Amino acid sequence: MTKMRISEQEIRDADIFEILLDNFPDMIHSIDQEGNIVYANKTAERLLGYTVEEFLKMNIRQIYAEEVLDAVARGFTDLKRKGDKSVESVLKAKSGEKIPVEIRSFGIYNDNGKFIRTFSILRDVRQIKELQQSLVHAGRLAAIGELASGVAHDISNPLTVILLSNEMILNALGARKSPLAAGLEQVCSFAQNSQKASKAILKLSEHLRNFSRGVAEQRERIDLYDAVADALFMTNNKIQKARVMVRNTVPRRAHFIMGSPNQVEQVFVNLIGNACDAMEERPERILTLSVSPIVIEAGQAWRCDVADTGAGIPDAIREEMFHSFFTTKPKGKGTGLGLSICRGIVADHKGVLQLASEVGKGAIFSVCLPRADAPADAAAASGRPGRS
Repeated sequence: MTKMRISEQEIRDADIFEILLDNFPDMIHSIDQEGNIVYANKTAERLLGYTVEEFLKMNIRQIYAEEVLDAVARGFTDLKRKGDKSVESVLKAKSGEKIPVEIRSFGIYNDNGKFIRTFSILRDVRQIKELQQSLVHAGRLAAIGELASGVAHDISNPLTVILLSNEMILNALGARKSPLAAGLEQVCSFAQNSQKASKAILKLSEHLRNFSRGVAEQRERIDLYDAVADALFMTNNKIQKARVMVRNTVPRRAHFIMGSPNQVEQVFVNLIGNACDAMEERPERILTLSVSPIVIEAGQAWRCDVADTGAGIPDAIREEMFHSFFTTKPKGKGTGLGLSICRGIVADHKGVLQLASEVGKGAIFSVCLPRADAPADAAAASGRPGRS
């Protein structure tokens, strides 16, 4: 770490506090009641490329990315009312580069309680985001390694159908005693079976290819039914092997969110896989998937529950379950990254991953994600918290 050097002349010519602010490793700014920037430190210059003189002629909206401007306006109003706020946002540098930041803001008031200005500390989290993406990709690869063991089984069944159907087609065409119409009808039926089986193989290979991608993905409108159904498809072999009964009550085209399809699917793949592992030694093995409305900090949301009938999770380790590399599975069976990555993905989607469990009665992991068809500020209007 480079030592900060302050000359005697600097100390004589400037206030020591201002020198410390200018040399603070994080960006600091202050804005007035109208959102005009009234202070920015030297780190802000280095991070965004504007000079201090340029900052003092700008409004706060000019240094944030277009897609977060509505959230910035709501956050500013909320900050003036509450007095402090912590959020994640995206800055826009003079060059046009977008920079993700964590922000801690405080309101400053006069003796009469009237709001005067803000004081905000903004931390560049680009390296953290890159590390998070690396962990997400590592989690995908770990999940693929586990899923790959069942691929041979999943592919062999439809391949058997194809081979048998083709053999029966050849037999039907070669059976001269059968009437022509009946023979053609049989051929069509066998061909349809072959086509269905081929599509099943294609779907499986496409899922594995897409699921393993480590590239950044565009957010899109997702039907939770599709995310859950695809995750069940990916984990089908594990479900069958563990002899788990699935009760999926998530309806089609009723609950939509915005997000990365592969990442949301990865969350459910991990949670369903964990649920199957938790029920391995249990006499009753029921996996229940359901969805219901909820309100979280980000607004109106859907809560999708993944419930199992496993042994449950003791209070002492519930929070540790979400820490990286923590696992209760035997050596060689788990990486300890699954739940940590799931929580990171859900948080990146402005959601919450919750856990409710009673020892001896199973566990419920709740994936709470903002609705795609609801205003983001609905939660602030209602003031209702999500389930903890």
